[in-house]
Parts: sequence; C-alpha cells; structure tokens
Amino acid sequence: MESDSITKLGNKSIVIKFYEAERWLWNHKLHFLAKIVWRLIYILFNCSIPPTAVLEGGVNIAHGIGIVIHQNSVIGSGTKIYQNVTIGSGNGPRIGQNCILGCGCCILGDITIGNNVKVGANTVVLYDVPDDCTVVGVHAKIIYK
Repeated sequence: MESDSITKLGNKSIVIKFYEAERWLWNHKLHFLAKIVWRLIYILFNCSIPPTAVLEGGVNIAHGIGIVIHQNSVIGSGTKIYQNVTIGSGNGPRIGQNCILGCGCCILGDITIGNNVKVGANTVVLYDVPDDCTVVGVHAKIIYK
C-alpha cells in the first residue's frame, strides 16, 4: 500500500504529473524549463517523454520505467502503458483511445493504432492496426478482431 502512495497521486501516476507540468511549461513558451523537467523525468524514472508528445487526458502509465515516446507521437485518452514500451520513429505513431500497450512492446513508424487495441508483451508493431483488435508477436499479427 505504501508503494502505491509513492507512485500514485490521486488517480494519476507521478510520471504523468511530471509530464503535465512539462507540457504546461512547453505550451506557455517556457521551453528551457520544460526541457529541464524532461531530463528530470529521465533521471528519476528512466523515461523519455518529450514535451512535444501529446498524451491526452486519462493516459495511464502503469509502471513508469524505461518508456520511450517519440516527440511527435499522439496517444489517445484512456490508454494504459506498461514498462519498457517504445513508441517512436518516423513522424511518430498515433495511438487511439482505450488501448493497452503491454510490457516491452515496440510501436515503430508513421503508423496508426486504432481504438480499443490490445498490444501484447514484447510485440513489434510496424503496420497500422484497425479498431478493436488484439495483436501479438514479433511483426505483430492480429489474433482477435
């Protein structure tokens, strides 16, 4: 119970709170301070979440260790991100609402992940995924639609 109080503040994780502060600073043209918070997130949580990435309201980072998010990525509300997830390359992936990104998955390229998609642990996604699917494997395959 004590560890939950350390990693959570209300319904949001500390990583998300830091990201929101970083994003607020960036949007208010305080770029230097935003970059300091970005580095602080990296030092404290080993996560790289740049201030230009868009994490819509309700994004949940379950275990904020080793997460890398591309600077142009857009992540929809209600998405849950587990540890060691990589979201990046190209112009940045766009991830829909209410998705689950399993431990160690990689979403690479200028692709779109639909709404309500579950990405299995250690899955490598290189192509667009339609809504309401479950994908698993290296070179992700749809196993449930």
